[in-house]
Amino acid sequence: MRRELVTRAATIAASVAAVAAVVVPGTAITETVSPPVTANAAGSGHTPKTYVALGSSYAAGPELSSTPRTPCMRSTDNYPHRVAEARGLRLVDVTCSGATTFDIVDRAQRGKTSEPQIAAVTPKTALVTITTGGNDLRYIGRLTAQSCGNAVQPAAAAMAERVCGGGRLPSPEPAPAAYREVERTIARTVEAIRARAPRARIVLVDYPPVIGDAATSCAGLPLTYAERVQTKRVFDGLAQATARAARSTGAVLVTASKAGAAHAVCSQHPWVYGFERGIFYHPNSAGKAAQARLILRALQ
Repeated sequence: MRRELVTRAATIAASVAAVAAVVVPGTAITETVSPPVTANAAGSGHTPKTYVALGSSYAAGPELSSTPRTPCMRSTDNYPHRVAEARGLRLVDVTCSGATTFDIVDRAQRGKTSEPQIAAVTPKTALVTITTGGNDLRYIGRLTAQSCGNAVQPAAAAMAERVCGGGRLPSPEPAPAAYREVERTIARTVEAIRARAPRARIVLVDYPPVIGDAATSCAGLPLTYAERVQTKRVFDGLAQATARAARSTGAVLVTASKAGAAHAVCSQHPWVYGFERGIFYHPNSAGKAAQARLILRALQ
């Protein structure tokens, strides 16, 4: 029995380490450039339009099994690849797991890139998508630390601190000023993109929810009721900040936050992985496909 408990704790530790790589903010900028592959572009005689994808792991779409072992952990089935394929666009994917909004505009992401993501945007860029803000608020990092502590404690209490982050406690809930700062930095990001690519269509894609109803719990969501309420509050604050930034800048807003309300972790058809498998609390294949559908609908 003791061996089973320790094995479970060790398994969780390995998964937490993988998730830490995608939520902890950190050699030319690492990018994925994909040529158009649909029939729409083939034989048209026109140079395909360029689509630049910016953002964090919710755009990069990491997977434990299939993601190439690159610093940014982008998958080839993330929503940028799906949108580019459907529209016949040349994709420049510079999304990067662990990125904050500052890593998009102001600085290289430590240990992952050598310049800000926005360097990929040029005057010829036709479409830019952005998913950001979660790491600014430590949204998934806090959620993972709480879940890990709750899941490991029953299995091997003595290992809980070491397994769940070397004794680091979950980050405190963001203060109201933090949401205003996220709104400001997202709006500044949109304006910076517009300055570099005046004719580009700019789309803000918010996050699909981990939690639907805070009263609902399941094996894939090992949080207390108070933690579920807090997580939903942080999520709602992030979605609202993104919406305000979209309104103030005129960017197109794709609300995966609303469309995914019936597809949270504890639903029958979740769009995000739960704590029991995959990249905890990140979009699964169904979620990435849904993100792409929502973007394509917004572009019609």
